[in-house]
Amino acid sequence: MEASDQDTGYGLAELAARSGVSARTIRFYQSVEVLPRPDRRGRAAVYRERHLERLRLIAEFRDRDLTLSAIRHLLDRRASPGMSVGDWLGLDEALGGPWSEDRPRVLSDHELADVVGTRPAGLRARLERSRYLERQPGGSWLVPSPTLLDLALQLHDAGIEIEVTGQATELLRRRLARAVDDLIVLFVERSGAGFAGQASRDELASALTALRPIAREVAGIILAQEVERGLRGLLEAGPTAIRRRRAASKARRRR
Repeated sequence: MEASDQDTGYGLAELAARSGVSARTIRFYQSVEVLPRPDRRGRAAVYRERHLERLRLIAEFRDRDLTLSAIRHLLDRRASPGMSVGDWLGLDEALGGPWSEDRPRVLSDHELADVVGTRPAGLRARLERSRYLERQPGGSWLVPSPTLLDLALQLHDAGIEIEVTGQATELLRRRLARAVDDLIVLFVERSGAGFAGQASRDELASALTALRPIAREVAGIILAQEVERGLRGLLEAGPTAIRRRRAASKARRRR
């Protein structure tokens, strides 16, 4: 088949070869409704250029760590009637810039020793197990988040174990990831509402630039408020409730 002939189209194997996505994954994307079903020619499935383009967009969204549920919403609802999903992804200056100034760093063994300081032996291994550090070839160390490493060390000095802060970090990341997926869908669905549904790329980029520092501050405030609420509730309920909560948490981790 000539894949360049859109009237002719091409089969599943050729779509997989052209997109770099396995046939099994293509079928899965169809089952969860992020990829349209193929046309039919008798008993044969026929894919078009629109299927290839959709697979490319899905790959770009996946590279941004979006769930398939969020991707389905984004593909079903354009940012505005005049803007395609490709245009939305093209907002590289606004979307591609760092939303956090905490960037990964590579430290030499000597530099890491300065960071750890005179803390007890074995701490480096515990930091590595809790994913604050990643050993690199040649003896260097990748620090995915220098800020989180610094906070973990401060909490360690205050008596909170590295393993506890590592588990807390992963718990927050999982819960916040789900919340962010919902927020992205909300912003995409509502973006352009203030522009009569006709937001331009420049207008959206300006809105996203304004959102970046506000998002960091709002997330910190809400988290602090919720921690305060949860701790107050436990303290008011008394030691028995705290022990029950701790036992329930341990039971969940064993599952």
